[in-house]
Amino acid sequence: MRADFSLDYDVLTVERPQKLYLMARFASAGAAGEKTRRPLNLSLVLDRSGSMAGAKIDYTRQAAQFLVQHLGAQDVFSVVLYNDKVETLLQPEIVTHKDTLIQRLEQIRVHGTTNLSGGWLEGCRHVAASLKAAALNRVIIISDGLANRGVTDTGQLVRMVQQKREEGVTTTTMGLGDEFNEDLMMAMANAGGGAYYFIESPEVTPHIFQEELKGLLNVVGQNLAISILPGEDVLRVNQLNAYAFQAAGRNITYHLGDIFSDEIKTLVLELDIPALQRLGECHIARLRFEYDEITGDRSTHHQSEMPVTINIRPPGALPTTAQPEVEQSVLLLKAAQARKRAIAAADRGDYQAASQVLDEVAGAIAAASVQNARLNEERAALREQSLRLAQGKEVYDEYTRKTMSTQSFYTMTGRHEDTMLLRLREQQRRQTLADEPSPVITPAAPAAPAAPVELRPGVTPTHIEWKDQLIALQPVLTRIGRAPQNEFVLNERGVSRFHCQIRREGDKLILEDLGSTNGTTLRGDRLTGPHVLSVGDVVYVCDEKLVFRLP
Repeated sequence: MRADFSLDYDVLTVERPQKLYLMARFASAGAAGEKTRRPLNLSLVLDRSGSMAGAKIDYTRQAAQFLVQHLGAQDVFSVVLYNDKVETLLQPEIVTHKDTLIQRLEQIRVHGTTNLSGGWLEGCRHVAASLKAAALNRVIIISDGLANRGVTDTGQLVRMVQQKREEGVTTTTMGLGDEFNEDLMMAMANAGGGAYYFIESPEVTPHIFQEELKGLLNVVGQNLAISILPGEDVLRVNQLNAYAFQAAGRNITYHLGDIFSDEIKTLVLELDIPALQRLGECHIARLRFEYDEITGDRSTHHQSEMPVTINIRPPGALPTTAQPEVEQSVLLLKAAQARKRAIAAADRGDYQAASQVLDEVAGAIAAASVQNARLNEERAALREQSLRLAQGKEVYDEYTRKTMSTQSFYTMTGRHEDTMLLRLREQQRRQTLADEPSPVITPAAPAAPAAPVELRPGVTPTHIEWKDQLIALQPVLTRIGRAPQNEFVLNERGVSRFHCQIRREGDKLILEDLGSTNGTTLRGDRLTGPHVLSVGDVVYVCDEKLVFRLP
C-alpha cells in the first residue's frame, strides 16, 4: 500500500490570492489468493414488483445465479424479495448446495408495488445475524421503481443506511430502467459505503453483477479515510469528488470506502490560499491516511501522515503549466460537477442554462495545457449532451437524466472508467434503435363497430379492442406499456414503461397493475389487486380505453 499526493502547482507567487488543487493518492497492492480472500456475508435484496415483469426479472435471475456460482464455501448468502410485502426466499446459509440455490431463484415471480425500505431492512437483518469483523458484510439491493411503500423519505432512508454502515453493514444499490429514483439510490450507496450502479437495460444486469462481485472478491482493504488538517494559510477546503465526509473544527475526513487490489484511489481538493507576504517554503496542511488492511480473516489498521508544503516566489517566477495528472483529474471532476448543475437547471426547465454550463467546461478542456484521448472523449461527450439539452423537454426525459446523473456520480466517486463504458453502451443503444424499425401494433383483424360490448361475467375474453384495432391476447402473458418489450406496446402519454399485465391461470385471465405511476382503472375504480377479466370489461390505462371482448 502506498500513499502520496501531488499539487497542480507547488510554487505560488506572493501578494495574490490563488486556488490550489491537491490530489491525494492511495495505491493498493495485489489481491490475496482464493484461499485467503476475505469471506463474504451477502444479502441479495430483489425487487419483484409488477414492473419487473418480463426481461427485467429474467436477466435479474440470471445475474443472481451468476453470483451464486462464484461464491465459495466460506461465504454466507441470503435472498430477500420485496414488493408491497417482504419475503425471505433464502435464509442466511453457507454456500454449499449451489444447484439448490439456483433452483430457488427460478421460483421468483413478480407482482405488486415497491416497499424498498422493508426489503433493504430485512437484508440488513440477515447480514447482521451473521456479522463478523473478518467478513465483508454487505446488502445488495436492486430496484426498477420508486419507493412507494414503507419508508419513502430520502433523508430518513439515507440516515438509516448511514446507521447500518456504522454498525458494520454496508449497502450497494442498483437501479434498473428509467423509473427508479436515482438521487435516492446514489445517496444510499454513498452513505452505505458500497457502490451505485445504473442498469440502463435488462440485458446489462449480469454484467453489472459481475462488476460488483469482482470488486467484492478482490477487496484488500476497507475504511479508507483521507483527512486534511489545514493550516492557517488555507481559507477554505472544497472537495471536487462526492465522497461522504465529516468535519471536526477545521479538520475534514473523507471516506473512500473499500480498497480493491491493484487500485489507485484519488481525492482532489480545492484549497483557497490568501495573498501571502513571505517568500520561501510554507507549510499549508497535513494529510492523514487511515485504512484497514485485509489479509484472509485478519485486519490490520494503518495510519500515516505527511506534510503539504509550497514554495512562495516573487511575481514572474511561476511555472507556466500545471502538473498534468492533477490538471486532468480536475478537468474530469469539473465536467462531472457541471453535469450536476446542468441537471438542476434542466429540472427547472431552463434548458439553455443547462446547455451553457456544459459548453463552458467543454471550452475549458479545449483550452487546457494538457491534452489527451481521455480529455478529448470527455469534451466530445459534453458537447453532445449540451446540444441535446438545448432541444429542451423533447429530449430531456428520465433516461437522459439518469444517464447524466450516473456519469457525474461515477466520475466523482473514482469510477471514470465506468462513465466511459456507460457512454459507449449508450452509443451502441442509439445505433441499435436507429437501425431497428419502431414497434408497431398490428391489428389481428378490423375492429368491430364501436358498439357497447355486453358484460358477460365468467366468459374469458380473447381480444382487446383499442381505438380502431383488435389485438389478440397472448396465451400465457400479455404485458401492456410503453417499453418495446411489452406484448402490447401502448406508447401513449402517461403510460408507464411496464404498466399492467394480463396473465393466464387455468382458463381465466388475471389483470394486474405493475406499480404504474398513473394507475389502471376498472369500472371507475383504481385497480389495487388482481382482477379476473370477463368479456365486456372496460379498463382505462391512463386515458386509453381498452375493451375486453371476443372477436
